[in-house]
Amino acid sequence: MTTVTPVRPGDRTAVAGPGLPPGRVEVADRVLEKTAQRVAAEVIGVDAKGIGIDIASGRDSAVIRVRSPWPIPALDDTAAVRAATPVREAAAVAQGELRSRLARLFGREISRVDLTISGATAPQRKRVL
Repeated sequence: MTTVTPVRPGDRTAVAGPGLPPGRVEVADRVLEKTAQRVAAEVIGVDAKGIGIDIASGRDSAVIRVRSPWPIPALDDTAAVRAATPVREAAAVAQGELRSRLARLFGREISRVDLTISGATAPQRKRVL
């Protein structure tokens, strides 16, 4: 479980939001993992079912480990292959995007995003009948 530090009654430096009682908020690890999985699928451009997420969280920060296939153009489309961004560059951009979006969503610092590319996925060919 991830725990947000409680606001102590009488502590003038910590203020609860309007209409919110002081106390504790717990978010199940599974919720954080599913959220990270959906964000990673959107950023990388693959189906969320193929993405694995591990989160190691501390008091003020978290480390996110993402395992995902990487989208590639159809190999018979030479123009798309030439125009594609190199995988290392695209992965570095994806890591930065994941880090900033997850930090905003989780409300905590993401100290590191480890991205492991576990394979490749090409667009499905559509059959013409």
